[in-house]
Amino acid sequence: MDLRQYEQAKFALAEILRSAATLVKVDHDGELADQFQNLFARLAEDRFNLAFIGRFSRGKSSLMNAILGTDRLPTGIVPLTSVITTVSYGTNETVILRYRERHLDIPISIDDLPRYITQEGNPGNALGIATANIELPAQILRRGFYFVDTPGLGSTITENTQTTESFLPEVDALVLVTSYESPLSEEELRAVETVARGVQVFVVINKQDLVSDAERQQAEEFVRGQLRTHFGDTAPEVFSVSARDAIAAKLARDRSRLASSGMPVFEARLSSFLVDHKQGRFLTRMCDRVRSLLQGFLPMDGIPDPPWTDRRDGPDHRRPI
Repeated sequence: MDLRQYEQAKFALAEILRSAATLVKVDHDGELADQFQNLFARLAEDRFNLAFIGRFSRGKSSLMNAILGTDRLPTGIVPLTSVITTVSYGTNETVILRYRERHLDIPISIDDLPRYITQEGNPGNALGIATANIELPAQILRRGFYFVDTPGLGSTITENTQTTESFLPEVDALVLVTSYESPLSEEELRAVETVARGVQVFVVINKQDLVSDAERQQAEEFVRGQLRTHFGDTAPEVFSVSARDAIAAKLARDRSRLASSGMPVFEARLSSFLVDHKQGRFLTRMCDRVRSLLQGFLPMDGIPDPPWTDRRDGPDHRRPI
């Protein structure tokens, strides 16, 4: 799909939304109007959500830091993230807090971020923050990618798991972060099953620096076996990394240590997907969201399948042109 086709497809989706939004205004449905506005904004921004999910203390924030080549996202060994945190491109390092019950966005220093997004600083998200939006001058973010750090699954803090599960419909691609301590928990596998239809999934086993080669091989075989059992030939790719070693290597410009961390292999595959397949996946997911939003108050017969996909084999066999 070239740029012209991509823009034409976006325009077609926008026209469908615009026509339907007129009906919503007539019905005075404020909640639906907000949902339409959100979809319009995502189309305009080319916003592609790459979400990082997994149990608490798997190293999701550390993995994001490793990809971005920074150590600015808070990390730790206890349940940390209690708020959906997005990272997008900006020429300067900035953080904007968006609250659930306030219309005014609040800028803060990134050094103050732990006070608002961690379980220690903001237990159970008592402050009512909807999202914390970070802008960083990282090259991989320049093409409209939003890296999304989510609260850990399976912790005793039920609000954190609920926050992550409620965000899953907004995911365009997914990085499941598990670890060698107890690879691929039930909650993590269930989350992958929830979003697997039409969504690219990468599975990363983190903390390879904590195990021997034999333990690493055994854990990888277990994870791949579990994924094949549930997904067959469409099982997600599995990567072994040490995010901690990768961050240290990048900050020290140590190429040898970076290579042994496993990060270059994962980053190459991730970058290839984001560059080569982002447009088709973005449009397909947006079309699905539009159809879902219109269901219930508009006849679906008038809404065609998107021209950039092939649905002849069912919804799980959509192929970008």
